[in-house]
Amino acid sequence: MGGKKFAVLLCAEDSEYVKKKYGGYFGVFVRMLAEEGETWDVFHVARGEFPDDDDFGSYDGYVITGSCNDAHGNDVWICKLIALLKQLDSLRKKVLGICFGHQVRAITVFSSHINASKIAGTAFCS
Repeated sequence: MGGKKFAVLLCAEDSEYVKKKYGGYFGVFVRMLAEEGETWDVFHVARGEFPDDDDFGSYDGYVITGSCNDAHGNDVWICKLIALLKQLDSLRKKVLGICFGHQVRAITVFSSHINASKIAGTAFCS
């Protein structure tokens, strides 16, 4: 049986320092979290690159990175990320959110349990 498979949903561009030191933010998370035998993929979601609809269920877990963007914004990629997180919730996938990723995750979780209009500053994506 193969090892576990994880995806990093990259929500920011790599800084020059991080590129030089770690090969990019993806390298930071893999170095910090990966264990032997695991497969790690990266999707640049801020650029609109998401896992294929028929493939996202094959991952054991996801990491959503930080970003300089507003988690409550209604940018197309943020709305698509929120929709993906709702699908991952329905599949009971493990999700780790870092800073921005944690905020987007909270929006997803709380908007499914209470009236979203009661969450201050919530993005309304349709």
